[in-house]
Amino acid sequence: MRAGYRRKILVVLVMTVVAVVTGPFGTFFDLTILERAYYWPVALVFITVPMIALTELTLYRLPGNLHPILRIAVGAFIAGPIGATALLVLDTMVRHAEFTPYNLGFRWVFVTLIGFGVGVFEGYLRPMYHAAPEPKPDADKTAPKPAEPEPPLFVRNLEPELGTELISITTQDHYLDVVTSNGAGRILKRMSDALAELNGYPGMQIHRSHWVALHAVERVEKDGRKCQVVLKNGTTLPVSRPNVPVLTEALEKR
Repeated sequence: MRAGYRRKILVVLVMTVVAVVTGPFGTFFDLTILERAYYWPVALVFITVPMIALTELTLYRLPGNLHPILRIAVGAFIAGPIGATALLVLDTMVRHAEFTPYNLGFRWVFVTLIGFGVGVFEGYLRPMYHAAPEPKPDADKTAPKPAEPEPPLFVRNLEPELGTELISITTQDHYLDVVTSNGAGRILKRMSDALAELNGYPGMQIHRSHWVALHAVERVEKDGRKCQVVLKNGTTLPVSRPNVPVLTEALEKR
């Protein structure tokens, strides 16, 4: 299971426990703690499953130049009606609520705020929280050390366990498969957005579906009109013909 989904499940579990104990939105008075113990897990599943799926799909469709907070807000708002409808159907069965535009709109706001909060923590605040701390200066040395260059935005937003040394990036439908020296992961992002966020990282797009770090290229193999690179981890990736001379020159200069 991907680490991103494990975190989402953990967030939902924590939210469920808090909701069962505190009984928000009137459930403390309407339901007993045993009723809340089955109401809130079902309600949060109804909310989070469609919200996660639709929000990720919406984020992919939105322009890449929008601010991350705005992208998450728009995605949560558009995905909100699905979760709101599911929650209202549950409330009509458990809490005898009426299926009215007001009740639907109230729950739309409720699930949008939940989706926005989870999305901000997951996609925006968490990478900032996990950012590597700046190294402390050695007290025994009077001369200050030069500051190390900050990794590009794309690298900073990866899972911390993947590290900062990229090997390759490959498109898979709406996702990118990212391989580093520490492992591999999959993220929701377009290749064009990834290239913009790499910001001078020593590598190049060798094919419409593949990007490689120059230091990770072991050799280039040609078979007639076909060309491919063999990476140091043993992976082979195709190189489009227009990129062959550009790649060859870049490898000579590395």
